Amino acid sequence: MVRIKVFIFFSVLSQIVSAQTVYQVKYEGLKRTKPTYLNQFVLTKVGTELDSIKLQKDAQMLKNLEIFSDATYRVIELSDSEVEVIYTCTELFTLLPIFNFGGIEENFWFQIGASEVNLFGRGNKVLAYYQMYDRSSFATHFTFDRIRHSPWGINLNLIKWGTLEPLFFDEGTVTYEYDNYTIGTDVIYHFNFFDKVLIGGAYFTENYLAATDLVDGAPFQAQTSKLLGKVILTRWKVNSHFFYLSGFSNDLVLETVQSLDGDDPFYIGFNDLKFFKRIGERGNIAARFRVGLSSNSENPFAPFVLDSYMNIRGIGNRVDRGTGTIVLNIEHRQALIDGKWLAIQGVVFADIGSWRNPGGALQDFAQRESQVYFSGAGLRIINKKVYNAIMRVDYGFDLKSPDNNGFVIGIGQYF
Repeated sequence: MVRIKVFIFFSVLSQIVSAQTVYQVKYEGLKRTKPTYLNQFVLTKVGTELDSIKLQKDAQMLKNLEIFSDATYRVIELSDSEVEVIYTCTELFTLLPIFNFGGIEENFWFQIGASEVNLFGRGNKVLAYYQMYDRSSFATHFTFDRIRHSPWGINLNLIKWGTLEPLFFDEGTVTYEYDNYTIGTDVIYHFNFFDKVLIGGAYFTENYLAATDLVDGAPFQAQTSKLLGKVILTRWKVNSHFFYLSGFSNDLVLETVQSLDGDDPFYIGFNDLKFFKRIGERGNIAARFRVGLSSNSENPFAPFVLDSYMNIRGIGNRVDRGTGTIVLNIEHRQALIDGKWLAIQGVVFADIGSWRNPGGALQDFAQRESQVYFSGAGLRIINKKVYNAIMRVDYGFDLKSPDNNGFVIGIGQYF
């Protein structure tokens, strides 16, 4: 017993004697990013004791900021008691032109604009683009993520969204020219590095004008003004290593929409859970599980859309709508080429979903006619030097009816 106590005493004493203090923290490789912005994320501070575990966490945290492709550290001993810590960061190009496009059979869309995800070198974001997706749209988004190094942030949004929207009535489908004009703002509070809450609101107007022949019960034109309130709780614990991801994230979204015409308020809630796991050196499993419900009124303006771009690859362009949704997307991503600046991934996937019909019951989810099962494969062409520069091509087909299939092209990972 005495020997054990003596051993512990000398072990603790040796740690105290050998403890080294961080005298200075530096960053190398920064071109635009401000060191003061990065200081709020690293655990290693001037005056603290050197800790190898914290150094590893710091390097990973820097890579998770989306503005660096890689981050490493090294320690320089200045004296027996003081050290200098240097983080070497490889900055991504973050001021980029936008030229995104996507397509499925009989439908093609494109965006053109510009984006910056490291505005003023402090992780602020600005995005502006013009989009042609059936009809013209434009949008501007500003995000000031952490104002004056505080946990508070703000979003500003201005959007004009124009599309051709198919609405589904008992007697048939009518396609409308849809215009949405939105102005909104959100307040963000970061609880820590991984958790945040967004509370926001928006004012918007909606205009519908029939573009095809009417059916019974379908109006020729509709116009309304509405107020939107929302709360989004986010937990993000995903580690990045270039384009490889590991960890999980969760977004809980709660929204209420109040019409200024006196109609009853409309409620929407959904939860997105994402999971990522590295498989060997070049493999990556990715999964997304979404569950959502809304007010269950019997009208054609149901919020959850069955769509190639959002949930089921290969199914088509806004095929159906519902007041409830359950969707599971699973991918295996395998790097076929992983070079210094270019990578190519092969992807096999399965997209499974079910919807609740407007005015229907929860039992709709279990009905075979409400369920869709698609599978397929695709490629990702990745520029490792540019933020989110991923060219995506997927081909999906219906497992219940293989004749129902299509290509989906876009920028960025599907989820």
